[in-house]
Amino acid sequence: MILKWEILILLISGIASCTRCGQNSKLATKKIFADEHPALNNDTPNVKIIWDTAARKISHDIYFAEYGRVHRYNQDTLILTYHGGGKGNEWDNIVMRRSYDNGNNWQPPKIIVPDNSQNRYYGFSTPELLTLKNGWLLLAYTGRGKPDDSTHNNIQVTISKDAGSTWSKPLIVASGRSWEPAMIQLPDGTIQMFFSTELSSSKKARGRHEQKIVMASSDDNGKNWQTPIDIAFSSKRRDGMATPLVLKDGKGVVVAFESVYYHQSPCFIWSSVDAQWRYRGLGSESNGRRWCGTANVWGGAPYMLQLPTGEILISVQDAGGRPIERYTQWKKNTMLVLIGNSSARSFSNTSCPWPNLPNNEGAYFNSIFLKNDSTVLAVSTYNFKDKHSEIWCKEGHIKREILNKGQLAKVR
Repeated sequence: MILKWEILILLISGIASCTRCGQNSKLATKKIFADEHPALNNDTPNVKIIWDTAARKISHDIYFAEYGRVHRYNQDTLILTYHGGGKGNEWDNIVMRRSYDNGNNWQPPKIIVPDNSQNRYYGFSTPELLTLKNGWLLLAYTGRGKPDDSTHNNIQVTISKDAGSTWSKPLIVASGRSWEPAMIQLPDGTIQMFFSTELSSSKKARGRHEQKIVMASSDDNGKNWQTPIDIAFSSKRRDGMATPLVLKDGKGVVVAFESVYYHQSPCFIWSSVDAQWRYRGLGSESNGRRWCGTANVWGGAPYMLQLPTGEILISVQDAGGRPIERYTQWKKNTMLVLIGNSSARSFSNTSCPWPNLPNNEGAYFNSIFLKNDSTVLAVSTYNFKDKHSEIWCKEGHIKREILNKGQLAKVR
């Protein structure tokens, strides 16, 4: 009877529902905050990135590898995750590779989420990793159910307590047709997971289902999760691919996400650390907690990091001036990296890690990783002219211009 009621709620409202939420009663007792405003500055970043010409493949030999993400486990150990599969079954298994020399060499691949439930799932995809303060690894990903609908799809997590050697039984955090989970851990230990979820009751996004960004949280290192709450929604758009960032110096949390049917994608949403998104209403342009646009670039699939000096780097996928149709040829996009100030504003100094990309090749589902204070790694799904994809990376070197007082940075 309970299951039928949960399914009915999903079908009517499209809201992702939580399974195994032993702490939901706590949410109702927490303080609701009045609208706050993020700290703003008008600084113009004086940083640019010079990309190497050399690049290398870091996925294993498989027809399709997508959605590469690199995270640091400790001083020398890096962990790469991606999903992959054979032709016609691209979003199938989740793969991990480790590097013990800061990314110079990679160990053999290990399938950590295999598609061994073929009666229940088409496969698993869009993995994102978080290294917890206690040393555990938390992996979140999408479970693509059979059939592919709001009743059978879900967001799952699995935990490793031994640096990725073994993983716990997967836990379903939320049910619903949802995508691309990404996580942060706040100073008090709370984990926040952001993902997009479809509204099954609405097809106002040019005939497609609208999407919104939601957040589920855990205060016990990912073993239990609270019911997701709404973070961002705009009618007639399709918001997705959220990337969260805990800003330095206690300036709050900012989440970047693509807004597919809006000309100023990506958009950003902000919360203070204290409020943890518990406001009377959603962030909007009018209340100052939401803003859109970077630097005259339509950016999809955003991914952010913050430099030790405060500047924020964001990578997006964009046609890059090439004759690529945004909606039907999105795998032939290229990667752009923009640099903003510590408030995630004033993005400029655009660079392209993959210049002169042929129109029949693409770099999409990109991410960036800070290898050290002066080196950033571009990680791209590289799509070839025969339509197969691999994970490739190249290094970029962070350079600064010394400015005179009142002078704006000029990057050539």
